[in-house]
Amino acid sequence: LLSYSQMVLPIYRYIETAGWTGAAKKIIRSEKMKINKQKTFEVFLYVVRIAIGCMFIYSSLPKIRQPYDFLASVYSYELVGPKLGMFIAMTLPFLELIVGVCLIGGIFTGGALLAGIAMSAMFSYVLGSALYHNLEITCGCFGAGATEIITYKTLIRAVIILSACGLAYVVQIVHISAASATQKTGLK
Repeated sequence: LLSYSQMVLPIYRYIETAGWTGAAKKIIRSEKMKINKQKTFEVFLYVVRIAIGCMFIYSSLPKIRQPYDFLASVYSYELVGPKLGMFIAMTLPFLELIVGVCLIGGIFTGGALLAGIAMSAMFSYVLGSALYHNLEITCGCFGAGATEIITYKTLIRAVIILSACGLAYVVQIVHISAASATQKTGLK
């Protein structure tokens, strides 16, 4: 099958030779703008995927190496009981690692971005709860070695990560998927 540009551009060139150059140039220019817009979305998605993926991998490794320290961090938020806290401490670091690897590798990116949105939303809620209850604790984001006390700056950083994951997911679904469907069918 021919792509949309392979089918349409020869027609525009014919129109141009027939003397309708103004209309043909506008159409060709608009096609080039669509291609540039598509490349911009692809670059944005790639940069966000790599950045968020690296962040998830970087944050998961200390938690995997020191699970009891991470368990103490989970308990310090005073939101879960012993069984749920243990479950979170055992699964969350590996989920972060898997999501990070998927984002960097470009594997199941839609699902990995959704998981990133869920984890970021959960973490933003947990940080907001800790700030609301005036807990003087470290966030536990990057293992026990991080000694930064939770502040609104930490919450803003978590919301920015959540927003980046959400925006990347929207770009993935709306623009990239629509463009690939257009290329497969040859329709606009």
